[in-house]
Amino acid sequence: MKSLVVTGFAEDLSNMELQQRSLPEPAANQVRVKMLRAVINPSDFNFIRGDYKAALQRLIWNYQQEQCCFDPARTMPYPEHPYVLGGEGVGIVDACGSSLLARRLKGKRVAISAGPPEGSWQEYTLVDAKKAIPVPEQLSHEQAAMYTINPLSSFAMVRKVLKVEAGEYLLQSAGNSALAKMVIALSKEFGFRTINIVRNSDQKDELKRLGADEVIVYPEEDLLAKVASITRSRGVCYAMDCVGGQLTSDMSRCLSVNATMLLYGTLAANGFSVNSRDLMMPGCRIEGFFAGNWLAQQSTLKLISTIRQMAKLSAKGIFHAEVAEVFALEDYLKALELSQQPSRGGKVLLSF
Repeated sequence: MKSLVVTGFAEDLSNMELQQRSLPEPAANQVRVKMLRAVINPSDFNFIRGDYKAALQRLIWNYQQEQCCFDPARTMPYPEHPYVLGGEGVGIVDACGSSLLARRLKGKRVAISAGPPEGSWQEYTLVDAKKAIPVPEQLSHEQAAMYTINPLSSFAMVRKVLKVEAGEYLLQSAGNSALAKMVIALSKEFGFRTINIVRNSDQKDELKRLGADEVIVYPEEDLLAKVASITRSRGVCYAMDCVGGQLTSDMSRCLSVNATMLLYGTLAANGFSVNSRDLMMPGCRIEGFFAGNWLAQQSTLKLISTIRQMAKLSAKGIFHAEVAEVFALEDYLKALELSQQPSRGGKVLLSF
């Protein structure tokens, strides 16, 4: 089978190769998926450059350890090169392990949450059965391929972690991103309001059309002044940031009493500064969210419940995302180059 492999860290795409590999066999709790479509996400480039490994090396449980792991129990080690990229996609389960959850997925079309060493950018891949989600029939392959990372992350952060209450404001960065647009759709469904931060003023009209309550152009507009005006100087109870740097610092000053801000990305910078008393006085929190770890920590029953809730929302078009272009796996260089262009107009996918 054909697999898109990363042979080592690089700032460009020079360490990527299309290789022929043997067909893998699933373990007891795994399923083998014959891929139909796979998505290219910004997070995939963290595995190309080595950003995730550098971040893991800073964590206490990896201090002075030869091998970096995603968890303190050291059950999820960072993969060794060469490994296959791809965090999500859709395909048909053609083989399964002996576990009950794995067997119930045989023959079904599933959206997968994957990643190195066995990612979705290959003709067949192995995933834990808990990370294979049956998708509604009405979804196209393209929409089903994008069913996990952004839909799952947006739903989990809004409904499971932050538990945003109706009538309250949620402040979010990267307001024109696919995930942010899903949050806007969720706000209309569950009755909360959104304040969306964007870089370009020409993005305002589209977001308003989608249901955004407020749009702030940053840094052109004064974020603190605008949020104070919108909330009548109360601030926001909920915030989500995927940018980092100065924007994160400025967003932290917009938090109200007992507010929570989730950090789920670093599009601009890994670091930010915050005045300790900006958190102490209102008693607010800044927390991290990483979809892979959140998913791994859910029980089977909670996962099934989440899947059912997402399926109902998906039927209403809540998680629809735009597609820029679909490329054959052999054209991966063109696909990866397009996916890094801010003006591409949607997600870039690989087809098998």
